[in-house]
Amino acid sequence: MNGLDKSGGMAWAFGGALRLGLPLLLLLTASPEMEAAGQAGGDKFPQVFDKEGFELLFSKAALNQWRQCGPGRFVTSNGVATGEGGMGLWWYSGRQFTNFMLRGEFVQEQEIADSGVFLRFPDPKDDPWKAVREGHEMEIGDPNPKDPTWRTGSIYPFKASSEANTKPIGQWNEYEITCIGHDYSVRINGELVLTWTDPKQRTRAGYVGLQNYNDGKTVRHRNVRIKEIP
Repeated sequence: MNGLDKSGGMAWAFGGALRLGLPLLLLLTASPEMEAAGQAGGDKFPQVFDKEGFELLFSKAALNQWRQCGPGRFVTSNGVATGEGGMGLWWYSGRQFTNFMLRGEFVQEQEIADSGVFLRFPDPKDDPWKAVREGHEMEIGDPNPKDPTWRTGSIYPFKASSEANTKPIGQWNEYEITCIGHDYSVRINGELVLTWTDPKQRTRAGYVGLQNYNDGKTVRHRNVRIKEIP
């Protein structure tokens, strides 16, 4: 949703994983082509990477690092996270990110079903509005709204996407968000729909997360993965 209311989250090869007794099937939760890789020094849980070097945030280990802030919840099953109730924030507490590319997929089960992807916000504690006030949000919602910044692919409420470029209701959409310094870009289903430089330079690092919104509609997420950019 627009903010939270319109009114107002190396090196293991396969052999290394096997030596530590980790079942590979538990590591490969997002898609058949994804492979396990290593554990970075200092991390308390194994990181899992795909063939392009993206860390899988919905692997079995990573899912244990997601936290719910505010009302509602996300329910996960077979690599898919479904938002229920709200308004709330489901965020990845594993660590903060600075420059990165974030990829994922979402499906809206009804017209204008609402959600969002939050970027670079501080630890929200018990306040989901911290992600709104101190981070940024890529909007998931209306493909043709009255306010252009409510359009899917926008950085709400600062910069409208040029178009939503979403598929028909019930079909999965892919997104790619790149954050470097104060520069942001968004691709929906492979098409560049937004580039923006934050003139207020609100944030350069923080956590990532997803929004659950209580509009009586359903948005599901899967294959959420991230790659840090030096």
